[in-house]
Amino acid sequence: MSEPVISVIVATLGTRFTELKRMLETLENQTYKHFEVIIVLQNEQDYWSDILTTYHVQTKLVITSKRGLSKARNIGLSHATGDIITFGDDDCWYDAATFSHVVASFQTGKDVISLNMYDPDRQKFGRRQRIQTATYLTKRELMSRSSIEIFVKRCCLEANQHGPRIRFDEVFGLGGDYISGEENIFLADLHRQSYRTYFHPELLVYHAVRPRLTRLTTEQVVSKGPLFKRMYNAPTAFVLLSVFCLKKRQTKLFWKVLKEMWNYQPRGER
Repeated sequence: MSEPVISVIVATLGTRFTELKRMLETLENQTYKHFEVIIVLQNEQDYWSDILTTYHVQTKLVITSKRGLSKARNIGLSHATGDIITFGDDDCWYDAATFSHVVASFQTGKDVISLNMYDPDRQKFGRRQRIQTATYLTKRELMSRSSIEIFVKRCCLEANQHGPRIRFDEVFGLGGDYISGEENIFLADLHRQSYRTYFHPELLVYHAVRPRLTRLTTEQVVSKGPLFKRMYNAPTAFVLLSVFCLKKRQTKLFWKVLKEMWNYQPRGER
């Protein structure tokens, strides 16, 4: 049996030269060599074709004028040929053995796995470590995952007996109508089709962890209503939104957020 191929989809504006080169170097150093890198360059000026030839990894450069993180990842998915898909940021990087451990986990029957984001410079995780042991995540726990932590079998994303194909909802994510939540929706859509996410707290993907904001922006708060409605349904979203606004002390924005949730009509792929 042939070894599974990993497709690493990287959406980038192409301006983070140092960071993307670091990522490519850590990919070049992977002990597991069966992977491809698909770089979706959201910039009509091609700075990268010549640079990519200096790395001993299989790369595809896709240039698009379309802006938006979810759009770029969906474009990358259309070019992916691997058995396992992951979505790297241009400023994340990996330990040399990461892909070997990922493949070993999938070989035990997993459909979706999540790594753990960690900043080795600040020695901080991307979020509080409430889950200390490897386990399947509940739908609620999917809210805390980041896109760069996700690895998924490509067959789970295509239309099959479980449901329609799954892609990123382009209304959400940087460059969309709402600035975040696209990875939570992506995992929730997989969960809805009975593909559960298995969390490996011991497997790390490296990324700078910025200091936590003491106060959310209005844009971030307003996006929560549509996000909850997209992931659940209107009644559940109302309850979650009420709890969120109370917990985050955003009661002054409650009616504005509620109106945004009410007006939002899910149109992403389900």
